[in-house]
Amino acid sequence: MANILKFNTLFFALLIFLPAKQVFAISLFEVLEEALNTNVQVSMANFNLKSQSEGLNQLLAKKKPSISANFSGDGDWDLKTDLDSHSFLAGITGRYTLFDGNLIDHQIAAETFRINALEAEYEGVKQKVIYEAIIAYLNVLRDTKLVDLSIKNVSVLKQQLAATESRFQLGELTRTDLAQAQAALEASISVLESRKGVLYLANRAFETAVGIKPVDLDANINLPKLPMTEIVAKESATKSNTELRASRMLEKRARKLVAASKSKSLPTLNFTTSLTGGETSTQRDFANIGISLNGSVPLYTGGSIQSAEQEAQANLELSMVNGEIVRLKVEQAVVTAWSDYQVSSAIIIAKTREVEATELAYLGTLEETRLGARTILDVLNAEKNLMNAQTNLETAKRNRLAAGYRVLFEIGALVPALFGNDRIIN
Repeated sequence: MANILKFNTLFFALLIFLPAKQVFAISLFEVLEEALNTNVQVSMANFNLKSQSEGLNQLLAKKKPSISANFSGDGDWDLKTDLDSHSFLAGITGRYTLFDGNLIDHQIAAETFRINALEAEYEGVKQKVIYEAIIAYLNVLRDTKLVDLSIKNVSVLKQQLAATESRFQLGELTRTDLAQAQAALEASISVLESRKGVLYLANRAFETAVGIKPVDLDANINLPKLPMTEIVAKESATKSNTELRASRMLEKRARKLVAASKSKSLPTLNFTTSLTGGETSTQRDFANIGISLNGSVPLYTGGSIQSAEQEAQANLELSMVNGEIVRLKVEQAVVTAWSDYQVSSAIIIAKTREVEATELAYLGTLEETRLGARTILDVLNAEKNLMNAQTNLETAKRNRLAAGYRVLFEIGALVPALFGNDRIIN
């Protein structure tokens, strides 16, 4: 019991003293979930998919029998003879298509492929929203870090200016040294204000992409597993890219429409049955049942059927060409994204070493300045170089993550399930 009390005490103490950002930070997964739930484009694509799917149900209904009921009644009165007559008719009619040259079957298949294409497009909209939310997330983190670096830089330069003024009062430094320190401080303040403006725009862009304000974002982001090579990335894109999937479905649809256009030149056969009953002035309480078979063959249509076949064939060729264009476009996008990822990964290694070297150089310059071997200008230049190196490193980290997510987007793998804990690697 004592150990449990100690553990609880330690736990609540950590909750009290740890910063709120570390305890209640909003994860990237939560941001993406919010973006998908509130984005208008996703809602529109979803409603459009549901609406268009009803067209398939309407075609499927044509494969089933249709039953209709009809009735009529009338009455006549002869005003001279005071005679009247009444009649009432009611009936049920059933119709069923026995053969239509497989026209409806081809139309159903074509509509199914069209719905599949819309589903791929809907998935593409969701992945685009996810990618845009990720980029907005990364931009906010980067710009926040750059503002923090600038705030730290301004603080350091203020301390250096104060120290320079003190040494100037003692006669150890010249007015030129004091002016250089003042100029460096003003320049750093200018950079800080500029970065605050960029951060403000990044925050607004985040609100537009996600629907919430970027408060307490979790800065610990790991990149999901990527394809091992560029070739594997291309193969994955061929299977999963939403644009390619949609174009393949549309090509299959065009083939079925060609078959449907050819079916229109074949004969059709319909079966009809009816049950009627009622009474008239000449026939009392009658009931009839009728059965009929109706067939038709198009003999001459003025060339409309042949024209429809040629139109369908031309649309098929167009969809095939469009599919090839989409394939080349996607392949180029994958190559570009993969190249950007490889380059940015290499840049991070170099920028990390650059920061380590500039930090060492900055500390060395400070020590040499105390010994009189360096001037105030040397210190200011070293501080500027360190600031630039840290800025470049933060930008490189953001670019690497953005390029990695771009690869996933281009291959069609940027789905919410990708961000589960079992799919994350360092």
